[in-house]
Amino acid sequence: MLAANAAREFDLLVEGATVVTMDAQDTTIDDCVIGVTNGSITLLEKRRPDASYLANEVIDARGMVALPGFVNTHTHCFQSLLKGLGADLPLIGWLNSSVQPFGVRVTHRQQELAALLTCMEALKSGCTTLCEFFYTNQDPELADVCVEAMRRTGIRSVLMRTFQDLGQEYNTPDCYIEPVETALAEVERLGRTYDDGDMLSVWAGPDVTWATSKRGYEKTLEYCLAAGVRYTMHLKETPEDDDMCRRYYGTGIVELLDKIGFLTSKFLAVHCVGLDEHEVELFAERGVSVSHNPATNLYLGSGIAPIPALLAAGANVCLGTDGAASNNATDMLDAMRLAALMQKGALRDATAMSARDVVRMATVGGAKALGREGELGTIEVGKRADLVLFDPNHLKSTPMHDPLATVVYSSSLENIDTTIVNGTVAYRKGRFACGVEEAELLEWIRDELRA
Repeated sequence: MLAANAAREFDLLVEGATVVTMDAQDTTIDDCVIGVTNGSITLLEKRRPDASYLANEVIDARGMVALPGFVNTHTHCFQSLLKGLGADLPLIGWLNSSVQPFGVRVTHRQQELAALLTCMEALKSGCTTLCEFFYTNQDPELADVCVEAMRRTGIRSVLMRTFQDLGQEYNTPDCYIEPVETALAEVERLGRTYDDGDMLSVWAGPDVTWATSKRGYEKTLEYCLAAGVRYTMHLKETPEDDDMCRRYYGTGIVELLDKIGFLTSKFLAVHCVGLDEHEVELFAERGVSVSHNPATNLYLGSGIAPIPALLAAGANVCLGTDGAASNNATDMLDAMRLAALMQKGALRDATAMSARDVVRMATVGGAKALGREGELGTIEVGKRADLVLFDPNHLKSTPMHDPLATVVYSSSLENIDTTIVNGTVAYRKGRFACGVEEAELLEWIRDELRA
């Protein structure tokens, strides 16, 4: 037992921040001390003058706000090399003019550079967990390249290995189309090779409605439920989803998925712009999580997802940036700001979405969507130490009257001082722990694109 004034020892100590825990009680602690041991939070208390702490690394966070790390539940890494291409086109035209032509030709080096760019930009925006929705499956090794690059940066990752088993009428490239059995065998291989249950997880799923057969859904569900694997897909992003499904199966896509049993708490549905009132209630009842990607839905003119209705119904909602080809960034701060503002404007109601709602989606909602709410999403003793230190001492964010309002409405990448993943500093004051300098990566990308 420690003596009354004996020093406690930690791997990492964060001192002096205002901690917004995002716990169930919305606890905020001023002048707080966070102690980290073996990747977990082992101390969380207001700093005491009589206390003594020892740590291998100490971060002076006075004047800063500590938040749970943000969870980006949807992106496509390879698209980070396509920013600005196919601009001002709707979804199908954008796909056919930029994403598909590049996606079928992406090399291992381009995939590596794109994944490094995506992850490093994400870390710089306070993101500690990144979910990669992977579908360029013409070369199985591309997935391995993507995983290795994500692991290199130190970000917590989910590789969502998806598939397309039809879709020629919507110009799905032939090289993407594969039998569902082939896709699930790859999920199995990737899981055995990389899934450690903590820093990297492997999921399954169809890609899009117009490139997936009913049998594809059924086989995916059968595999995932038997193997304990979570799954995802793009859903009701545009009217094509329902149009195709009605043409082939005589029903809308959500109704079809419900009949199959696909709507479960292991399912992460992405976009969901076109959900009607019945589908909103159904998602809440079935425990489906929704990944809201506001920038993409605006950029491609897809519409505005009924997020306040989903939240009111009790559905779990989280946030994603989507790929940078339809966002032009992998910036969670930008995603949060847009998520709040678009609902206020669309509903003509300034109370439709609060800053707290949005930060909760980016933290608690993301953790729940991953099935990891017991480990991630809040700052509490016993949880993994995924933290972001937000420095409000910049022109755009000064003065700070309300920490969450400042984070959502008055922030930019310059406010992110430090991003900590699993108790390790992955990004701090412009430097990345992975050993790749920002300027160095930019030069690599310029050289690759000039070749």
